[in-house]
Amino acid sequence: MLSTIGESGDTQCGLREHMSLRQRPVGVIGSRNMADQAASSPSDHPIPAHDGTPPRPSPRKRIRLNRVLGRIVPLILLIYTAFTYDLVIHRYAFRYLFLQQNRILLPVVWLLPTHGLLLLALRSYLYVFFAHDAEVHGQKISWLRRRLGAVFPSPSLARHQSSTSLGASLSTLLSHSSDLDVHISLCQPNGQPILCNRDACRDRPKSLRTRHCGDCGICRLGFDHHCAWFDNDVTSPATLRHFIGFLLSIPPLYLLGLAPLFTTAWRVVRSIHALSSTNVELRERWWRRWYSWIGGPAYRYLVGWGWAASKWAKMKEARLPHETVRAPVLVALGAAFALIAVALAANSIGNLCQGKLTIDVERHKAFHKLQQRLQKLQAAGKDGHEAKMVLIRQKMDSLAPVQFFKVSWKEQGKTERREEIVRLSVDQGLLFQGSTWDNLRYFLWSNSETNHAWSLSDSALRSVLEETSLAF
Repeated sequence: MLSTIGESGDTQCGLREHMSLRQRPVGVIGSRNMADQAASSPSDHPIPAHDGTPPRPSPRKRIRLNRVLGRIVPLILLIYTAFTYDLVIHRYAFRYLFLQQNRILLPVVWLLPTHGLLLLALRSYLYVFFAHDAEVHGQKISWLRRRLGAVFPSPSLARHQSSTSLGASLSTLLSHSSDLDVHISLCQPNGQPILCNRDACRDRPKSLRTRHCGDCGICRLGFDHHCAWFDNDVTSPATLRHFIGFLLSIPPLYLLGLAPLFTTAWRVVRSIHALSSTNVELRERWWRRWYSWIGGPAYRYLVGWGWAASKWAKMKEARLPHETVRAPVLVALGAAFALIAVALAANSIGNLCQGKLTIDVERHKAFHKLQQRLQKLQAAGKDGHEAKMVLIRQKMDSLAPVQFFKVSWKEQGKTERREEIVRLSVDQGLLFQGSTWDNLRYFLWSNSETNHAWSLSDSALRSVLEETSLAF
């Protein structure tokens, strides 16, 4: 008989799902510190030193930069959207095209797809921004969140579904050995279960690529990163697809909405530049003064052109409704947003093609940086660097791209159960699902039956079994 450990064994290594590099447990020798720079804070358990003495856990930061940015960036996006909508729809489409040019068909043909794409982008944004937990104890979920936001999967449901999925995979791989009762669970290097006791988790079992988000104070299934654009977590499968969809919608929306204003923005820039060069007051009070260089060239030209723009806007002369200082500013900021969105989307999709999430890549980078630091210290000699080298090795242990599994089995008719601890690395297919397309489908288009079942791929599960002395 092929099976996995039941739900009652969750707190005793009853974890059978695939856990990524973000789940490194700590608390015993060789266990893992979960610190990284992507979106989480220090480890779930203190890391013991190599001499067996556990150090004191580092204090939690009261103010987190990601949370501060999460309050500011959405507000900036809202203000930018409002000003751009006023420029494009009210000033250009309505006041100029419709009222002055008396054109009706062109604004309709142009604005219909623009608004369609805008609504799709807004829907994707709100789906991530209002994402919430399925169960919030002691708190009431607002109507907006329930109607517009995604639902983060329940960890307990994920454990159950992952157990079912892993059991089905084992039944397929060991179909010729029906007399075996096989259990596979995630564990620390010493076989102990992986638990999270940070914030409100209270020794909750960690499973299936789960990571504790230090900004939200809770473990997230399929954690990718905490994004300041949404002030929320980006996770797979809950919000990752809509996050990428929003990023990919920004460049075409920018071109479709602001392309008709490119010439106007350039004309305004040239007018302001000409005024800044010819205005007598600006020349005498700024350009020829020594203090214009106090902040360097950037400060000199920023203040000079800003002064010229203020004067140009106050000039009483006939202009088109959309000929305003806002035009070049909004076009430039929109270009910056579009480029950042393209870079973020390309980076995320590239990681997913390799079967990795953002946190996996960031931990890999941190691991190699620590390797380089350790090599420099070793080259300089051990004198005076022993403590630093011990600390670096501990951090490297926590970031190492490996995962441990407890494999136990019992033959039918026998009472003795054998078990082994198996080490599986990324190079052995720990994260890969089989092909680039399989990886993308796995992260972005999982069906409802496997949506929370972050089980190992068949190839990775086969590698785990082959590492044991189990007849396979």
